[in-house]
Amino acid sequence: MNKLVIGMASSQFIRQRTIDIAAGRVVPKKGDPKIWVSSMESIGRLLSKENYAMIEAIRQYRPLTISDLAKLVHREQANVSRTLSRMADFHIVELVETNGKKQPVVNWDQIVIVPAMAA
Repeated sequence: MNKLVIGMASSQFIRQRTIDIAAGRVVPKKGDPKIWVSSMESIGRLLSKENYAMIEAIRQYRPLTISDLAKLVHREQANVSRTLSRMADFHIVELVETNGKKQPVVNWDQIVIVPAMAA
């Protein structure tokens, strides 16, 4: 089972961790979060009901293009593309380019939220 690990911490903690990683003072471990947010509201926006429905459509129907996904979820292609780009920035989806078209892919089965103290 693949896990999407999301870290939750203060903006200051996230910023300092990023600086420490860039400076080589911290080496992220294999299970460490790749996504860091500063509040549950941030997670809620990323995984809103509408966005989660899109994730489920990707899993269930495996659309070959963003256009195919837009038709499945009855949303404008530009809006779906914008949302997927943001989700890709946070590693929630992957956009695999094939023949000049991007295929949305979900590579996780479970979401784990880790507070900074345990990260």
